[in-house]
Amino acid sequence: MASQWITIAPGFEGWLSLPPSGRGPGIVMVQEIFGVNRSIRETAELFASRGYVVLAPDVFWRQQPRIELGFDEASVKRAQEFHKAFDYGRGVQDLGDAVKALRARPECAGPVAVLGFCLGGTFAYLAAARLPVDGGIAYYGTRIHQYLDEAASVRCPLLLHFGSADHNTPPEVVEKVRGALGGKPGVQIHVYEGANHAFANHLRTAYHASHAALAHERSFEFLRGLTAR
Repeated sequence: MASQWITIAPGFEGWLSLPPSGRGPGIVMVQEIFGVNRSIRETAELFASRGYVVLAPDVFWRQQPRIELGFDEASVKRAQEFHKAFDYGRGVQDLGDAVKALRARPECAGPVAVLGFCLGGTFAYLAAARLPVDGGIAYYGTRIHQYLDEAASVRCPLLLHFGSADHNTPPEVVEKVRGALGGKPGVQIHVYEGANHAFANHLRTAYHASHAALAHERSFEFLRGLTAR
């Protein structure tokens, strides 16, 4: 499977993973706060193996290009510093550039969805509300509830995954999200009992294999639905 860094715009890069066929529908995969690290690259390759052209943009590039952090205490602290200085508004604009770049590639044929984890989960929701994308998939988006005033702007299918034991999105927060989005056509919200934050990250201690597998299969089903529209 072919994977490599590509240029999205001057100074702005992304990790591109191609499916075995070399062509397919597109996914812009947005990182956690740890950069386009091994877990994101391997997850991009997982989705590419299922037939998708996956582009993981380096969203912290304006602070430091190609930041790649692990999950130890020092790395978590550094990642939180990058996140604290991150401009969400400009980040959505950069995400829009990544969507355009992916659509323009000859390998990309069909709809383009934004899929993200943690920070990236919030961006998947914001993309569904602000950008011309065909769908959004959010894994434990930590700040979706802070942008519920944009729920009316979501006009594409949206899939949200939450863990019931995630301290970032406790049940009362998920219920707020459900109240704002749950009645909209094309919106699916799934809560995984006992799952913690980052339950789908196969390199973190919070990883829960069965919940991650179920969430991924639901994501693949959702993506197939976008292609069939």
